[in-house]
Amino acid sequence: MVTWGRMLVVALLGGVLLVGTSGTAAAHTRTEETTNVDSRITAATLPEGVTFTVHTGGFLVEVVNTTDEVLIVHGYEGEPYLRIGPAGVERNRRSPAAHLNRERYGDVAMPPDVDASAPPEWVDVHARPRLVYHDHRTHWMSPRAPAFVDAGPLATLLMDARLVGPIGRAGAEAGTFQEWTVLLTYAGRPLVVEGQLAWHDPPPAWPWLLLAAALVAPAARGLRRGTLGGLVRPAALVVAAVAAVNAIHLVDDVVAFPADPLDELFGLLHTTIFLVGGLGGALWAWSGRSGRVLALGIGAGSVLYHQGLVHLPMLFASHFPTVWPDGLVRTTVALGLLQAVPVALVVVRAARLEAGLHSNYKSSTKR
Repeated sequence: MVTWGRMLVVALLGGVLLVGTSGTAAAHTRTEETTNVDSRITAATLPEGVTFTVHTGGFLVEVVNTTDEVLIVHGYEGEPYLRIGPAGVERNRRSPAAHLNRERYGDVAMPPDVDASAPPEWVDVHARPRLVYHDHRTHWMSPRAPAFVDAGPLATLLMDARLVGPIGRAGAEAGTFQEWTVLLTYAGRPLVVEGQLAWHDPPPAWPWLLLAAALVAPAARGLRRGTLGGLVRPAALVVAAVAAVNAIHLVDDVVAFPADPLDELFGLLHTTIFLVGGLGGALWAWSGRSGRVLALGIGAGSVLYHQGLVHLPMLFASHFPTVWPDGLVRTTVALGLLQAVPVALVVVRAARLEAGLHSNYKSSTKR
């Protein structure tokens, strides 16, 4: 007979899978911005109140103008593209950049009335004098790594699936490989922002994996014990601790990357669901209630998926959006991956022990 506990655990699993997997790509723009390409400004003389910022691999540019003058950002053919000033942000709909910048790699159909040489047709974008947008001059314009990079099968798979920016290893070829320039006009005066793209190989992943393996090893302590509670509780404690560390992604989902508010909401929802799935499953298993083995498996699976697999590229990349030390993020990902190994052994052993206890109970009731 199915107990209420088992029904509740199964319902939790269904909710995690249904809500958590919907819109995964949309929810995790930070993972998509994980890359080995560093885009940085090398020269820019801007007036006070004007800032030009490139984020992570240059995928997004943020321009702010809090002065009383108008700032013009020019497009790829030198045409006026953005007008930012006291009235907020306006975009020239006749500019090719207004359409090319809608997609990361400019793969869009161009409307017939687009004409860089035509008089600008300004349309309102934001009331605030700030805009975050794609600028194809500040990032590597391919989902694949540059030709001088050696990308293995895993890196190629992740890049082909558009789950990550360019990654791989360049060895001695690493370093600056491309220059970029963005033209501006402020109060009628021309300005230039110059930058470069540089390739940085990531540190090796094995130290983080080795550290994580040592930290999750106590989950297997219960394998030497003969009782179901003694078997499950050490693993539940480890899953709960590892899941709690996943809370660092809640902070990053909000402040590490200037995403659209709706994308931030999806990111928060996605992280929260799997955080609750990991903690809830572990606490249920610790409590000793019916369905504890299934709950432990659900908790470990939630942590494996979100904390380990979703953020896997961060373990093999040099740049990713975060407010935390890079080593902490890599360790968190490694913990999410490796906790599943001892917990799987515990779940298998506990399921067999539980089945044996149930069989013995049925035999005793027949006598």
